[in-house]
Amino acid sequence: MRYSIIVAIDNNYALTNNFIENLLLTTTFEDNGELVIISDDCKDIETINYLESLSDRSFPIKVIYNKEKIGYGKANNIAVENSSGDILVFINSDVFPVCGSIQCLVSYLEKNNHTVGAVQGLLIYPQNNRVQSTGHLFIDLQNTHVYQNCFVQKDIIKKEGCRQALSTAFCAIPRNIFIENGKFNEYYYNAYEGFELTLKINLSGLKCMYYPEAIAYHIAGGTRSSMNIYEDQQGKYFIQHWGNKLVTDIEQYIRPQLNKEIQNEIYSVIILSQLAGWKRIIKNLALNTNGYIYHPHSGEINLYQLFPYSFLDFGGNYLFIIDSIKNIAGNNNWIKNRENFHDIVIDSHGNVMALQEFAT
Repeated sequence: MRYSIIVAIDNNYALTNNFIENLLLTTTFEDNGELVIISDDCKDIETINYLESLSDRSFPIKVIYNKEKIGYGKANNIAVENSSGDILVFINSDVFPVCGSIQCLVSYLEKNNHTVGAVQGLLIYPQNNRVQSTGHLFIDLQNTHVYQNCFVQKDIIKKEGCRQALSTAFCAIPRNIFIENGKFNEYYYNAYEGFELTLKINLSGLKCMYYPEAIAYHIAGGTRSSMNIYEDQQGKYFIQHWGNKLVTDIEQYIRPQLNKEIQNEIYSVIILSQLAGWKRIIKNLALNTNGYIYHPHSGEINLYQLFPYSFLDFGGNYLFIIDSIKNIAGNNNWIKNRENFHDIVIDSHGNVMALQEFAT
């Protein structure tokens, strides 16, 4: 078998039905592929009946039933044990690939099998057609999705590249590499499994790649929303075991977006991010600055509440540092009144945008 598509599902019938029907429409199983579904303690009768009806399809489909909920990592490991493909394509049940994207991932691995140990496609939010993930980056011990919430039309999104770690929501890994690197760590229940595995693959000397030609829409959170397990403990476990291996790499994603115009300007830096290390990062990027204002903030940012009117009248340029570009997007009127086309925004996902791009 050339490849196996591996997916764990639970009780959401509508999501499961939409996912599988879309997958069967957009994937050509005639090229020696199979679909392996593992039902993680599904008790919804409508979903069970639908899964049982899949045996009538002409496609190679296997369905495995767990009698107790065991979580993402363990469920996918069991599905792998019941699969036959040389390449394992992991996909969440809230991910909807466009036509041919599964084959894109498989072909990419086959062509680069001596150097690449895992490949992820471009994940897009279907709600707003913006980037959900192009892999993971690190800023100190914090990980984020590279270019999350960026416009998909930007040139930076169209470039393939190496990542320290990937999202296995839409990711292909050779079977032998998956097994050699210990499969999914079953300590985790609903977070960090694929993230840790791809980091291990990267540290083993093989590349983890983002490949933008493989495209899928990711609802994000739909698969694991019913798992009442908090991520904090899993995150602490991950940092305890891998923290000394992580490299802050956000600069490599920011730097290609710093054109000559940005580099020639002088900025007053307003740090609204909760994350540490930004002053060091800005210095490494060789941006010209004339001072810093620290105002750590989480969630949505209201600039009218944070700053007096004099900030609007300031004749220099601002560099806003934020956790996510979506946090500042609601300041349409403030930004319009600001009327400075040299102000820029950098966030913890590696995005660089002109502040005026948020004025609609």
